[in-house]
Amino acid sequence: MVGISELSKEVAKKANTTQKVARTVIKSFLDEIVAQANGGQKINLAGFGIFERRTQGPRKARNPQTKKVIEVPSKKKFVFRASSKIKYQQ
Repeated sequence: MVGISELSKEVAKKANTTQKVARTVIKSFLDEIVAQANGGQKINLAGFGIFERRTQGPRKARNPQTKKVIEVPSKKKFVFRASSKIKYQQ
């Protein structure tokens, strides 16, 4: 698994900047994506994908231990849909 440290190292090399600056830019970018999605916006990064918040409606589920049916309330999910360029890349 690659984390922000590894990403910032590679971005710093490619952007000819420090790892600290690259980490700040990456974190700010991710924070802004989440903020925009929470505000109801779809974030479309051409050639990469779309980030958005979706509401999953209420549903019925079953507790596997008791077999009792329970009501699960609606909730908002953070969703990413990959671009076809990424999906089919080998």
